Amino acid sequence: MPSITVVGSVNRDLVLTVEDLPRPGETVLARGFVEGVGGKGANQAVAAARLGSQVRLVARVGADAAPIRRVLAAEGVDLDAVLTAPDAATGIASVVVDRAGENTIVVNPGANAVLSVEDLPQWLARTPGEVLLVQHEVAAEVVAAAVLRAREQGGTVVLNPAPARPVAPEVLAAVDVLVPNLGELAALLGTGPVSGLPAARELLERAALPCGAVVVTLGADGALIKRPGRPGSVHLPAPVVDAVDTVGAGDTFCGALADALARGADLPAAAARAVRAASLAVTGLGAQSSMPRAAQLDSPGPAAS
Repeated sequence: MPSITVVGSVNRDLVLTVEDLPRPGETVLARGFVEGVGGKGANQAVAAARLGSQVRLVARVGADAAPIRRVLAAEGVDLDAVLTAPDAATGIASVVVDRAGENTIVVNPGANAVLSVEDLPQWLARTPGEVLLVQHEVAAEVVAAAVLRAREQGGTVVLNPAPARPVAPEVLAAVDVLVPNLGELAALLGTGPVSGLPAARELLERAALPCGAVVVTLGADGALIKRPGRPGSVHLPAPVVDAVDTVGAGDTFCGALADALARGADLPAAAARAVRAASLAVTGLGAQSSMPRAAQLDSPGPAAS
């Protein structure tokens, strides 16, 4: 069974659906409310586990996390390395989603902020067939230590640099696949905001990053791939869908990409599968509840256009 280790965050997601996102100083009434499990670490772990991978999660939660542990365990995620923070509550994300599927999110990190380098297990990704998947909702030193240790041990390292923040060159150099969205790529490169596929392609093809491959997620436009030693970039269009909620789409992409890489797929095939998984995920409400299983992803469905 493909093996993936995810180092990252775990949150309680409080999701409110509204007609329109509130403007500064405005109060709006919600049409609905859902509480679930979120955090980029937990989301990406669930996304990969639903596709059949053996997934270990390395994280910190509060003593209030028993319901979250039950949810993640039911999804098949290995929780042996999910530690309890004695003096912090589980992280909380307040998510507001409008009728077009757009959202705003505010996160209180809680126990995620106290995950430390000392909490990392000695094993992370021990062979080229194993994948380490990391994001930026935990401390920068934890991300750096996890990436560098996995590189020493021979695993495939996938970094989702979200939310955007600087990454040390030596850490980027140890990354096999970097998976930013367009805003995060611009932040890493120190450029201004960029929008649209042509501008994204130009930015990516001019990028001089010390990592291996770069896969830029573009939402409804799919993804762009740039591989070292190859000219230009490859565009993978997304199928047309009726988007309900885009929360968790990027995490679904990352989990599906890691699953496919752990199964031995080459990068274009893995990214194409991840594009389809993310497209399916936006057709339902909630981050984890709408993540596809392998049977949905492998059969023709409403995400095809």
